[in-house]
Amino acid sequence: MEGSFKPRPLQYQRFTRLNRVLHALMIVSFIALAGTGMSLKFSYTGWAAFLSRMLGGFETAGFIHRASATVMFGLFVTHLWDVNRQRKQEFGGSILKLILGKDSMLFNKRDLQDFVGTIKWFVGAGPRPRYGRWTYWEKFDYFAVFWGIFVIGSTGLMLWFPVFFSRFFPGWFVNVATI
Repeated sequence: MEGSFKPRPLQYQRFTRLNRVLHALMIVSFIALAGTGMSLKFSYTGWAAFLSRMLGGFETAGFIHRASATVMFGLFVTHLWDVNRQRKQEFGGSILKLILGKDSMLFNKRDLQDFVGTIKWFVGAGPRPRYGRWTYWEKFDYFAVFWGIFVIGSTGLMLWFPVFFSRFFPGWFVNVATI
């Protein structure tokens, strides 16, 4: 048995505790938003009426939806605060290093090379690429959520406060937000 000991491979903590908590809350709030939002939008269907009854009725579904939206907006603001904190601590306060550095979440030339390399690997025409800290698909997922919160959240706010937003936008914007 001597000499059969294998050391454990090094492990790296990829996400902070705050990031893990934000992820968990995002999952819960997203599921609540999707379920309640769809039941409210399609309230004329049987499945939506059933789901709303299970949640306590359409009024309660609306409350859950707005509470979940408030949590999601809080997550978004907390994430922006955390990115700013990281910029100051890890990037010496430099915005350029944050957005253009080797650990940036923005797409860059390497992501395109990794994508092409992955396609080649999938079809057996090359080796598997050695990805950096963030892969191109992780960056895609990140920005899908980032911009999704902004776009879907802005339309949700327009539906939540239609009178306020009608002061700045034509009324048909509210109809578009509903869609």
